[in-house]
Amino acid sequence: MSRTAHRLRVVEAAAMLSFATLLLRILPFRRVARLVGRVEAAGETSLPPPADAPVRAVGRAVEAAARRLPWRPLCLPQALAASLMLRRRGVPSALHIGVAMGEGRKFQAHAWLVAAGGVVCGGPAAVGMTPIAAIRPRGG
Repeated sequence: MSRTAHRLRVVEAAAMLSFATLLLRILPFRRVARLVGRVEAAGETSLPPPADAPVRAVGRAVEAAARRLPWRPLCLPQALAASLMLRRRGVPSALHIGVAMGEGRKFQAHAWLVAAGGVVCGGPAAVGMTPIAAIRPRGG
């Protein structure tokens, strides 16, 4: 992978993270979920990295852009941005939402994106989460 291609992906990821953050701030999540695709009950998710190098590159670009933005995009905008980037490339994906009880019995939620047989972004924090929903593109 060339350095220039990576930088262009990071710029694209920054734009998609900005768009995803804006969408999540102005629209109810139910509406955003319908824009992304269809909501299904989630099954178990395997957590290895994706087998496809271009898909892994999108995940790395989203993580790099998230570190460089002046705000800190959390898991949901990152998963949404990666989903939009993969959709542009014709790669099917599933945005997963999971929950867990954390320390002190505090409720925790997390979002991660699965494509090409593995987790594109949000994988490490997904360990121990109980998947409750998956959002897949229509027709995918």
